[in-house]
Amino acid sequence: MTEISHIDFSDAAAVRDSAVQLFTEANDLRLFIDEEHPTPQHMALRRVARQWVARATRTLPAMPRSAADTLLPLYDLIHRIAYATPAPII
Repeated sequence: MTEISHIDFSDAAAVRDSAVQLFTEANDLRLFIDEEHPTPQHMALRRVARQWVARATRTLPAMPRSAADTLLPLYDLIHRIAYATPAPII
């Protein structure tokens, strides 16, 4: 499982890479297909995704606009993993 505690959320490339890794793990767990029957692994991944969203919410607004704009689609995707809803506008 992705460990996000050591990710530098001021580094757009690190944020991007961690989002891609979380999405890959969600796909591997078939999270989007088996949403109605969550497993302990699904719930653990959702907890990590919630932590990712919380950290990204704090740091994305401070990034240069061009970097933040490239990360917003990934933010929405990880928000959907975390909360099963689209992300609100930050």
